[in-house]
Amino acid sequence: MYNKKNYFFSLAVICSLLFTINSCVKKDPESKITQVLFVPLSPNAIACDFSIDGTLYATTVNYSTTAGTIRYTFPYYTIETKAGSVIAYNATGTNNKFASVTKDLQEDKVYSTFLIDSVSKAKAVIVNDDLTEPTPGKVKIRFFHFSPNTPAVDVVISATSAKLFTNRAFNDQVANTAYENFIEVEPGNYTFLFNNVTTGLTAYTTSVQSLLPDRIYTLAARGFTGGAGAQALGAWVYPNKP
Repeated sequence: MYNKKNYFFSLAVICSLLFTINSCVKKDPESKITQVLFVPLSPNAIACDFSIDGTLYATTVNYSTTAGTIRYTFPYYTIETKAGSVIAYNATGTNNKFASVTKDLQEDKVYSTFLIDSVSKAKAVIVNDDLTEPTPGKVKIRFFHFSPNTPAVDVVISATSAKLFTNRAFNDQVANTAYENFIEVEPGNYTFLFNNVTTGLTAYTTSVQSLLPDRIYTLAARGFTGGAGAQALGAWVYPNKP
């Protein structure tokens, strides 16, 4: 004879067991992640490998052989966060560091790292990338001076002679982290002049750059004053939010 009481008692026991088993299973904690960009801007360094805490993320990446203004297309790498992470630029296929930088990488943050200076003085630097949306219809842009023997420059918009960034010296964002920040401009086609702060003379003129609305860009000076070919003073452009 069907016994409702026994049925519901059995069902209760089964549910209790399932709850107990489920509550006892240890779940892996959700990974805390961050994103990191690697950029080899030491003009006379050989090909690089990029690693974080010994884990290889990219290999055989060269300083661009293109003279003048270049656009960088490498992606951000998504990694797990860790305090005191060592970000290293090694000569490809070796453990020989050109340079490294140590950083407490934080959850949901975004960073750009750069290998800069001549290879005999190579250094790695890291900056915070604030990729929050620009004002609708606007463009966010920032500038880094990574040409080691080029004097301080003003970055001027060719069409208007307006100074977008003033008195920027080599690697100055290390001492003044405000230089990591983006500013907003109108979208459009821009030619930028790198003008010597002291003489006012133009040290370099970029190619025309199309800055699209609702995008984010980094502009940098690269190469050497007096350098030849790809190692000559030039510019680097990266769409942080393409």
